[in-house]
Amino acid sequence: MDLPLVVASYLLGSFSFPWIVAWWHGVDLRATGSRKLGGSNLARALGPRWGLFGGGLDLLKGCVAILVAAAFGLPLEMRAFCALAVVAGQMWPIFHDLDGGRANATAWGTILVLDPVAAIPCAALVLAAAGARFAIRPHPTRLVPLAAILSFLVWPAVVDLAAGPRSLVVGGGLVFALVLLRRITAGIADDVATGAPLPKILLDRALFDRSQLQERGVVPI
Repeated sequence: MDLPLVVASYLLGSFSFPWIVAWWHGVDLRATGSRKLGGSNLARALGPRWGLFGGGLDLLKGCVAILVAAAFGLPLEMRAFCALAVVAGQMWPIFHDLDGGRANATAWGTILVLDPVAAIPCAALVLAAAGARFAIRPHPTRLVPLAAILSFLVWPAVVDLAAGPRSLVVGGGLVFALVLLRRITAGIADDVATGAPLPKILLDRALFDRSQLQERGVVPI
């Protein structure tokens, strides 16, 4: 294992670009909207243009981690390790008290570079959900987070169906597991304190990235 590059990938992931963009504008994402360090919350705080910019930078750092690993000639197994490291950095960043975002954009950046062809159906799924999100009235708010989590299952499945490298199938499965773990565990104590049934808490978090505070209108969706 090329440990320095894995550590560098984690440190790169630990830079939350939506947080940086918001801070530059005098806004604390921790105290705004959904309180998440992601592009969607940045869009709510500063507008869609800045949300796309911050989220795009988060996606780009996922791409960069894999491209750098490839430039150093690391095998696919090590590139998969770097993907996991940069995603983990986004979720548990050392620069933000180990409490970061959900890493959707960063994870998409890694799979886009690891296997661009397998990423096509994932992108189609998410874009279709995003289109429906704005085309249907009243606007459904659960489609995009559901499509997002499913996209991380679709990617390793497509790689496997195409008889792709086993390391990418396993790596993709682990990326999905990290995204799911972060959804379920981030701030779960606040949800448990509401007294909501635990199965409902876990299901809302896993499928829709929705806390009970959001369900009850305490925190915006």
